[in-house]
Amino acid sequence: MPAEPPPEPIETPAAPVPARARPSASELAEAERRLGSPTPLTLRLLGVVCLATLLPWIAAKVACNDRESPVRQPHDLATDVLAKNPKSTALELAQRAASGRFREAAELGRDDVAQELLDADARCQKEPAPCEKRRAAAERVFTRAVVASRGPLEATVRTESHVGDEPPERFAMRLSNVEGRWYVVRRTPLTGEVDAPVLPEEQVSPVAIRPASGSNPHGQLLPAPTLQLPPGHGTPGAPHGASPVAPQSVAPVSPAPRSPALQSPAPAESSP
Repeated sequence: MPAEPPPEPIETPAAPVPARARPSASELAEAERRLGSPTPLTLRLLGVVCLATLLPWIAAKVACNDRESPVRQPHDLATDVLAKNPKSTALELAQRAASGRFREAAELGRDDVAQELLDADARCQKEPAPCEKRRAAAERVFTRAVVASRGPLEATVRTESHVGDEPPERFAMRLSNVEGRWYVVRRTPLTGEVDAPVLPEEQVSPVAIRPASGSNPHGQLLPAPTLQLPPGHGTPGAPHGASPVAPQSVAPVSPAPRSPALQSPAPAESSP
């Protein structure tokens, strides 16, 4: 008996999925409002953070401005410290001279400049009224300095000092470096402004050569000694472990003339 074919599966039709209902305009507006606006709790926390930040800052600012603190005065530096560069040297000399402290200003000058300031101090001792007036107005003396040109051993600086309501005092100074310390060696009145273009006579050399330690008093270097050896002795060798020494030139030594008595007679020719 032939086998019967298996029955074909009966496919059940799927139930249609109901379409999702589209939200209305009012529901969309309500959802956007909830997403775009913070909750009342968030607003309260933001306010607490803002107050915790601003209130201490305002309290510190008021307390800092309300207290009465003494005015801080600049530190008093030694003259050697002020004379480490040409600008501070010229500035300090001009400030001291404009304040009537000529003897203290002379510590920063040399030669004619120092003598000029000492003479001014001597005149102050004879006629103290003008100097006392300047010293009384020392807090109203303002000085500025402008470096016109500078080299390793020389520099030119311009200064301008305002003493109360008087016209400003302007000077052109030339400074020299002596063993790491700057001194004013020339001080002349300046007619123009301190920030005017640099004049040719104010230019200094950007390089300088210090005299060698082995030079003679006339400023000329002494020649190095030359080693001369007689013929046959060769060149001196380098010590053990040292780098080889280049051979030196040896001047030839001419032999000394012999005495006639010590010369041997020439051999006589034999006659035929």
